[in-house]
Amino acid sequence: MLTLVLASTGALGEQTGEAAGAGEIRDAGALLMRMNRAFADKNYDGVFTYFSGDDLASLRVVHKIVNGQQRERLVHLNGAPREIVRRGEEVLCIVMPGDDIAVLENSIPAGPFARAFVREFERISHSYAVETAGEGRVAGRRALRVAVLPRDEHRFGYRLWLDEETALLLRSELVNRHGERLEIFQFSHLTIGDAVRDEALESEEPKGSMVSHLTLRNPDMRTRQVAQETGSWQVGWLPAGFKMAMADVHKKPGAGGSDNVMMYTDGLATFSIFLERMPKRGAAAMSSTSGATVAITRGVESRLGYFLATLVGEIPEATGIRIIESIRSL
Repeated sequence: MLTLVLASTGALGEQTGEAAGAGEIRDAGALLMRMNRAFADKNYDGVFTYFSGDDLASLRVVHKIVNGQQRERLVHLNGAPREIVRRGEEVLCIVMPGDDIAVLENSIPAGPFARAFVREFERISHSYAVETAGEGRVAGRRALRVAVLPRDEHRFGYRLWLDEETALLLRSELVNRHGERLEIFQFSHLTIGDAVRDEALESEEPKGSMVSHLTLRNPDMRTRQVAQETGSWQVGWLPAGFKMAMADVHKKPGAGGSDNVMMYTDGLATFSIFLERMPKRGAAAMSSTSGATVAITRGVESRLGYFLATLVGEIPEATGIRIIESIRSL
């Protein structure tokens, strides 16, 4: 998953939000809100590594405000050449022939790259406790550490290192209840401020590459538009704090048909459910994990026929299984 994760040290399952004083929690919360603003407001150009499961990726991200418009560029530095370039609400996905452009497009469901860092910290207090956790140093810059601690077993915890000067996220770790690191993001080099050049935003567009143009949609509006179409399905159980963030219907090319897609979030963790019509003999119950990402499939009987339900997201496997097994046709 391209969406980047957040961060602390120690086994999170052994800590509680009540251990921190009210003043400390307020300070940590203020730091997170500064972080959200920094990713949208600051100019930065950096190289980072992203480890998830068995995969280690190296990428460059450039963000700059140009004439009041947010501009961004994300470049994969290893593997097949890939870029995501944002100009306001327009996004270009640049890949080589044979690459799966759908994977790249689906890596930005919540918008451009900078928004991948921005989680809804203002509404997580019932599901997570937030604490300051000392100081550190990342990419040669002094950092303030923040721990985001889950209040139940249905979500993971986060360890964050924020730049002391700007509050930009320098390093993050997503950890399970035992403190084991599932995903790690860290800048190795970072330039902030006026030194970020406009030309760094321009794609190189390798010879023979393909360009796909996207327009970012308002998730709330799209959710309202397709509410009736996805209304034939119901998720019977959700962990406390999770709410639907988006609903969509993907039209299939060729023979036609459509897949229902529903995305849920608690403000930090997200997961999506995909429902597609399938012959009963072709569906199988499966579960797999890679880093913090779980993928689970189950067959679902409905008045419209047999469907395959697939859940993909950053939640514990047991929680994902309980959710997908609660799906019912109305």
